Amino acid sequence: MKRILIAIALCLSLAALAVAQQRNGSLKGQVLDELGGAIVGVTVTAIDAKGVEKTVVTNDGGAFTINGLAPGKYTVRAVNPGFSIFEQTEVDVAAAKVQQLEITLKVAIEEQKVEIDASANTVNTEPENNAGAVVLKGEDIDALPDDPDDLAAALQALAGPSAGPNGGQIFVDGFTGGRLPPRASIREIRINSNPFSAEYDRLGFGRIEILTRPGTDRFRGSASFNFNDESFNSRNPFSKTDKRPPLQTRQYGGNFGGPISKGKASFFVDFDKRDTDDETLIIAQVLDANNKIVGFNQTAPIPSRRTSFSPRVDYSINANNTLVGRYSYSQNTRVQGVGGFSLPSRAYDSENTEHSIQFTETSIINKTIVNETRFQFEHGTGSQNADNSIPTLEVQEAFTGGGSQVGQSKNTNNNWELTNNTSFAVAMHSFKVGARVRSVHINQFSPQNFGGTYTFFGGGVGPQLDANDNVIPGSTQTVTSIERYRRTQVFLAHAR
Repeated sequence: MKRILIAIALCLSLAALAVAQQRNGSLKGQVLDELGGAIVGVTVTAIDAKGVEKTVVTNDGGAFTINGLAPGKYTVRAVNPGFSIFEQTEVDVAAAKVQQLEITLKVAIEEQKVEIDASANTVNTEPENNAGAVVLKGEDIDALPDDPDDLAAALQALAGPSAGPNGGQIFVDGFTGGRLPPRASIREIRINSNPFSAEYDRLGFGRIEILTRPGTDRFRGSASFNFNDESFNSRNPFSKTDKRPPLQTRQYGGNFGGPISKGKASFFVDFDKRDTDDETLIIAQVLDANNKIVGFNQTAPIPSRRTSFSPRVDYSINANNTLVGRYSYSQNTRVQGVGGFSLPSRAYDSENTEHSIQFTETSIINKTIVNETRFQFEHGTGSQNADNSIPTLEVQEAFTGGGSQVGQSKNTNNNWELTNNTSFAVAMHSFKVGARVRSVHINQFSPQNFGGTYTFFGGGVGPQLDANDNVIPGSTQTVTSIERYRRTQVFLAHAR
């Protein structure tokens, strides 16, 4: 009996649902543009008096159908990007009927509003407002490499090609040349700021201006240490052994600054030291003790050391005059001349040391005139210690051995530079005039190739030899450079 009652209730519910569905109406139509073309993907929404929404999207023909709408009045809205919103109220939907609705969307006219600040209508020659300039500060500088060589390469890449054969110029606190300061000591970097200014001796792009950090009214400092070892690297794919060549890089750095006399003088000093124990790969062909051609594959040590430090003092002479003094020292030592085809006997030591002293005096003459005087003196020495007592033996595309013909080379450079610039404003105009005087004195001693060089070339045709180095009559072969050298050694051995 209970099952019969449940079945009867279910049948009555289905019948009521069927009647309700038969009473619901539908909304059907098509969305067109102003030229009569169908618009695909339009969102069409029907909203009843209670705010309940039903939404569909037009198909490939721009048609849409909204089913299951209770009888009553609806607001129909159609939305599509690029067209004005269509909205029609009081759309009647009758029970068990399909209401037809054609919708036409009009192209929307977009409006843009530009606000012009009257204060921005003045000419500004600051580097930040130069469209072709790049100004790096704060986090931008922190993203640059720590290694000085990598830092210089990154800045040259940012500056792009420049006038002259030696790449872009680097100015440190307004001075050319000199030591590139550590990254942590750099306050701001300006690249290609006003590249066609008459103030500089090179036209075009490729100029890098670096401003270092001054002292502050509080003591501040930082320290860093970077370490790398061959255990972190993959092996050399050209080496015949699975053992990675020894490599270790240690870089120490730090800076410290603060007041000397509060409100009067401050100092800042930076220090950087990099020690690299590296090895280079030699892949060559040589002769063994029996004058047989054999491969030569091994590594050779090429250590390098770099040390630099630079103290800076800022001093306020009076309210209108300030003086900045800076001393910079750097020393580089490394082993060169070995690697590739060059055998270990070609290695030699090189050392470069540089001292520089810089002074900058800034004077505010009045409210419209500022004068700046800069002076720099640089003293640099370089030496190369190589064995040129024995000749160099160059067998092309095979090996280069013997002594290094660089010899005992030495050079000394003394440079000084004096610059004076005056900037002044007249009404709505600003002017800058100045002059720069430079002097360079070079003393160089370079005993190149005192031991002589013997070169063996490949190519050409020679007689073919058998296994005992006897000539095979009537036969020839192309002689490579290492084979020509081998035959020379065989001939000299027989001549003895």
